[in-house]
Amino acid sequence: MMKNIKTTESTSKWVEIGKQTLPLIIFPVVLIITQNEIAISAGLILMTAITFWMSYEKEEYKVFLLGLILGLIMEVGGDAIYKMQYWETGSLFGIPLWLPLLWAYGFIIIRRIGNLIIK
Repeated sequence: MMKNIKTTESTSKWVEIGKQTLPLIIFPVVLIITQNEIAISAGLILMTAITFWMSYEKEEYKVFLLGLILGLIMEVGGDAIYKMQYWETGSLFGIPLWLPLLWAYGFIIIRRIGNLIIK
């Protein structure tokens, strides 16, 4: 009997990990469909708002802000210092407006998946 409970818990953990990563899997499709930087940014903001609305842990916005700030620093630093990549339509210090938002969203998802794996 205990084996079934453990299997169910393991299965539900993987289902939850799938739910958390689904938006990140869909995001590249959105990039292919639209090349509009503002639309992509608005979509990421909406996706983050829905994610927070569906489940939000106390002060999780701090992880989001940390991801936003560090993502901006890493992308601008990589662009300005090392010229690692080039963005034709980068409107935020030479990088796309949506890129730091994607970093911030990624921080949230990585934290949530890490919590699921550790529990």
